[in-house]
Amino acid sequence: MKLIKLVWHIIWNIKTIVITLFLVLSVALNLALFLGGSLYFKINNGFEALTGIQTIGSKNKSIIEKLDEDVATERREKIRFKNELDKSSKQCTSQSSLERQLQGQLAGISAQLEAERRAKRSLTRRIDSQINQLMSERSKNQELKSQLMLCSPTKQNDG
Repeated sequence: MKLIKLVWHIIWNIKTIVITLFLVLSVALNLALFLGGSLYFKINNGFEALTGIQTIGSKNKSIIEKLDEDVATERREKIRFKNELDKSSKQCTSQSSLERQLQGQLAGISAQLEAERRAKRSLTRRIDSQINQLMSERSKNQELKSQLMLCSPTKQNDG
């Protein structure tokens, strides 16, 4: 009976030491992981080297690094597109300004053209009026010539 109690007491003590050691190591490891990233990195690398399995932490770290690269690339693209948009907006603004200038010039030219058309119509009316006047004078002149011709042969025959 004493032997069983002694064995039981030894097993109990070993169990207590193992549990205590396990708890102390667990707390130490958690404290090290919480406080020391470099120790975590070393332990993580050691675990990966021993088992050949990538841990969740290292997988997440590699995913985060890739996503950081993607975000940086997207930011560069966004800046490039913003610069292109600014450049296009400036070109559009300058083209709009040029278009307004050209519209102003076109309006000026159209006004000049309308003034010239009015002047042409006025001149055409004056020319038509003068032509009509000349035609009436010509017809009167011909009438007078014909009357003069009628009168003239009789005077020549008398004399």
